[in-house]
Amino acid sequence: MPEHRPGTPTAFEALESFLWWDFRDAGDWGAWARKWGLAPTKSSALATYELALAAQALLRRLESVNNGAKPDGSAIDALNELIGQLDIRPELSPSGKFALASNARSVSRPVAAMLILALEAMSAGIWHRFKLCRDPTCSASFYDSSKSATKIWCSMAICGSRNKMRRFRERRRS
Repeated sequence: MPEHRPGTPTAFEALESFLWWDFRDAGDWGAWARKWGLAPTKSSALATYELALAAQALLRRLESVNNGAKPDGSAIDALNELIGQLDIRPELSPSGKFALASNARSVSRPVAAMLILALEAMSAGIWHRFKLCRDPTCSASFYDSSKSATKIWCSMAICGSRNKMRRFRERRRS
């Protein structure tokens, strides 16, 4: 499955990529953060690898709710704690517009940037479109750009087809 699905708003492509990516190690996280312009140096990204994995895991737990899982209060509590730890808060500009910002240490800024994007998606009312594939062998993150926002598979050609065929075979055996 590709890293980006057609229809993902440009402003949220980095978030989609962050949620989709399975970081193999700190070097992989560092390369990803530099690719997206979030970490100026390799060492600054390496210092936040564990924090990035924690943030990604918490956001994925919230994503699963968008595809039918029960809400996870502990994930919300942990995410609120992380938001506080990274000092993410609203800031008002002289023109009267507000934006989220963070006073996190410079090494933590890549993770803070991803959390800010997730909060902006929630604020914009599109977070419900960030989902985890329902196929238990897949669990890929994807952005549901369908008009009705009712997709449940990361890819109909792969996971959806496989699961529909499995259910068909089960019905035939019964």
